[in-house]
Formats: sequence, structure tokens, C-alpha cells
Amino acid sequence: MGLLSASTSVVRFVAAKPARVERDAIARAVTKHAFRESEPGVGDARQAWGWVTIHDPLLVEFSAADLFFHHYLVLGFRYDKRLVPPKLLMLERRRLENERKVERGVGKLGAAERREIKDEITQRLVARALPTPRLFDVVWNLEAGRVYFSGKLRAAREAFGDCFRRTFGVTPVPLIPYLAAEHVGLEPRQVDAVRAVEPASLTGVAVVAPADVPRLPLPPPEIDEDEDEEEMRE
Repeated sequence: MGLLSASTSVVRFVAAKPARVERDAIARAVTKHAFRESEPGVGDARQAWGWVTIHDPLLVEFSAADLFFHHYLVLGFRYDKRLVPPKLLMLERRRLENERKVERGVGKLGAAERREIKDEITQRLVARALPTPRLFDVVWNLEAGRVYFSGKLRAAREAFGDCFRRTFGVTPVPLIPYLAAEHVGLEPRQVDAVRAVEPASLTGVAVVAPADVPRLPLPPPEIDEDEDEEEMRE
């Protein structure tokens, strides 16, 4: 879902703008790292990612007019993932293992050969699987040094960070609450004070179990020696 959707999740990053904002050079860099379909036998066939234009995810040729809106750089990010159903992988692996055992007349294969069979089946199935595409919006405020990414999928965020670094030479850092204190105008001593805060309970009331509730470890049961002797005589 994009930033203009009725409901979306946005992850904020910090990324300083380049020393020189040359719009045509940035457009060429984005085009160089635009989305390309994964090729069998090249790189990781299970996933592919790259930039697309925000107004049309099928366009991967960029000009400065496609990217800049005032002091914002706006573009799309496409992330494709090829998934192999675990059950299918298990069935195909067992089928090939049985064929090998029949050919060799053995009842069991070695661990190394079983791993080799699993990798072979995985590569074969990945090459036949259809990719699942996901589209994200990216907005970079070049004045404030903030980047907004419209998605929380971890794998996509990691791919986005890698692509952003390769394209712009800057690594986007997630603006988590712990780091946000550095970017809201606090003085250095105030930032240090925030970092030194000890974890605390937010409930405000300590929960104490009633006195009659048994606590572990339970004490051994008391034995009445007189009753034991009577039972033994009986």
C-alpha cells in the first residue's frame, strides 16, 4: 500500500542529503539500480528488487522530473519474492532420494548427499515458481534528512536499505524511539540523560500474589509418624 492509501504503515529513516544535489546525475544513478527481473543462475533467484517510478511500477527509466517534487525525492521500490511451498519441497526431495537409493541398491544416503539433493530441488523449484511482487513508496526529504518507507516487511526493508546505499552512497538509519532524541533539537546533555534512563514498569502498581497462593518449590508434605506406625502394623 502506498502513502496515499487510506491505511498504510510508514517506517522513518534518517539519511543526510548528498553533498551536491545534481538532479540529472541522481536520475542516472536511480536508473542504474532500477528493478530488473531476476535471471536464472545469476545472483539470488529467490528475490529481486529495485527502483520503479511512483506513478507507474512498469517504468524503470527515470528523469529528474520523475523524481523531484520541490525538496522531496519521490520514487517507488519493487520487491519480488519467489517462494517454494515446504510440503512440495519435502515431497520432491523424498522422491529424488528414493530414486538414488534404488539406483545404488542402498537403504540410506549420506548426510552430505541429502543436503546436495535438497539444494538441487530447491533451485529447480525456485526457477519454476512465480514471483510475488510488492510495491512500496519512498519519500526523501532532502532538507530535513528524513526518509519515509511505506512498509514494515523486514526483508523488503533490508533490501531497500541496501539499494538506497548503493544508489545514493548513504545508509538510511531507522529512526527508532531510542535514536529519535538526537533528532528533535535536544541539547547534548539532555540526549545523554535520555540514554541513561533505566527501564521501568509502566503499570505503576506492583502485582503481589495473595499470601494463600502456593509458591514453588513446594515444601515436602508433613508425615505423622504415629499414623505411619499404625498403617505398618495393619
